[in-house]
This record gives sequence, C-alpha cells and structure tokens, in this order.
Amino acid sequence: MTPGQVRDPEQGWNFATFAILRAMSNPIRTVLRAMLVLLGAAAAMAADSPTARWRCPPAAVVESSSQTGRLLILPGVGNTRFHLAGFVERVRQQLPYFDVEVRTWGVPFMTIHNLRAQERNVATAAAIAAEIADWRRAHPDEPFYLVGYSGGGGMATLVTAALPDDVIIDRLILVAPAIAPDYPLARDVLPQVREFVVNYSSERDLQVGWGTDTFGTIDRKYTFSAGAVGFDSADERLLEYRWSEADVPFGHLGNHTAYLGRRWQAAKLLPALDPSVGSGALREHWAVVCKET
Repeated sequence: MTPGQVRDPEQGWNFATFAILRAMSNPIRTVLRAMLVLLGAAAAMAADSPTARWRCPPAAVVESSSQTGRLLILPGVGNTRFHLAGFVERVRQQLPYFDVEVRTWGVPFMTIHNLRAQERNVATAAAIAAEIADWRRAHPDEPFYLVGYSGGGGMATLVTAALPDDVIIDRLILVAPAIAPDYPLARDVLPQVREFVVNYSSERDLQVGWGTDTFGTIDRKYTFSAGAVGFDSADERLLEYRWSEADVPFGHLGNHTAYLGRRWQAAKLLPALDPSVGSGALREHWAVVCKET
C-alpha cells in the first residue's frame, strides 16, 4: 500500500483521527489518545470471535511450561500497561515459572513525543541492554525472551542491537514494530539472538504504515515501517508473519489493535513464546487456517 491509499472505511477513520489529533492542543490530544487506546482495545476484544461462516480448528491446548526464565515486554509509544493485561495474563499461564515484566520506556500517553525522542530512546535502550547483560551473566542457561509491540518493537530492536557482543537473548518477538524495514538486522541484531527473530506485520496497519511515514520510526526514518511491510532481510532466522485474510476468522482484521485479540494471540503469537516450539513447529502453527462453511 502506498502512503496516499486508504484501504477501507476503518483506515479512512484512522487517517482522519490522525489529522484531527495533530490539529488539537496538547492537553486535548493527550486525553483523546487515552480514549482512543481504550476504544481500540475494546474493539479488538469485540472482534475476538470468528463469524458463523467460518469453521476453525479446536483451540490448541496450552500446556504450562516448567522452564524458568525471563520475559521482558516493551509496550507501544503510549507507554501504558493496561492494554497488554490480557496478553500478560495468557503468557503467565503458559510460562508460570518465567519472570514476566512489562517495562515502559517513555512518558505515558505522549505518543509522538516518545516516538521522536531519539537521544533518550537510544540511552534507554542501552540501559535496558546493560540490565539484560547482568541478568544473562547471572542466569547463563535460562531463556530470555524479549517482546516489543509497536513503538516497543522498535525499542526492542534497539535494545538487542545494544547488547554486548558476548551476551545473547534466546528469542526476539516484534509485533507491528515501528522501525525501518532496512534496519541492519543481520549486522546488529541477529548475532545477539540464539534461536530466532519473529516479525508480525500487516499492510493494513495504519499506525506503522502511514503513521511512521508521517511521524517517523523509532530509528528516525520517514517510511512505512517493518510492522507494515516487513524487513528487508532474507536471513533464515528471521521469521516473517505477514497478515492475510486467513487471520480474519481469528479476530485479526489487519489493524493495529487487532494483535491484542485473544483468539489470534492463542493461534499465532503465543506459540512463538513456547520454549518447546522451534522455528519449524512455529511455522506449522501459523499454517493452521479456518475453512468457510
């Protein structure tokens, strides 16, 4: 999709919302952004169930892992935790012996400010990387998973790139990351990841498409981000999950907040955080589709 295209009424509504917010004063914008986050989360949950015209496979039985480790989650540019509460609950059921934390990295609700604060973001990424390095040296044999959503996906990429050469994490999971597609993953990120990097993207996601083309990515490039179009990399350890119509029966309509839906997470996202699921098995989970009745 090119910057000037509007794919459907929902995209048009989002486009108009961005324009209105830009024209308003900062205090009003802050309140409206908070309201939009709440409404978006509610819409995602409302779209959680497939319609009657689809016959979907039974939900996979999630077996709790006995593995100990750590999972660090970096939220979006709004830097709030409440919109990830459902995801955190489901992760804790799957990984009961993991230390699970949602770490904010900016000022709550100051979305554009957080996106553009490059100097602060680079320093914050370095500080988080140093903390991960300390943890890794104290727990050399336990898995460390890093998850980033939206702007947090961009930050998670910067964090991984800032790790010392002798420190690796096990998995990097990027959900609609607001970072440029040409970010040098092969040089700066993949050497610091033991198993794989996953990138979830959707061309219908306005926030990391038109939004980053207008306001910039975390790494300060004005382009559709990797969260919209994927990365410019063919490395076999980069697993690209690109949204398609096959995701609709799982409640994912391609928009930014649809990644928060329970059914889609259970089918497509949570398997990436299962220690027993390798890259091949993960692709098998992704291949499961619903059939029209």
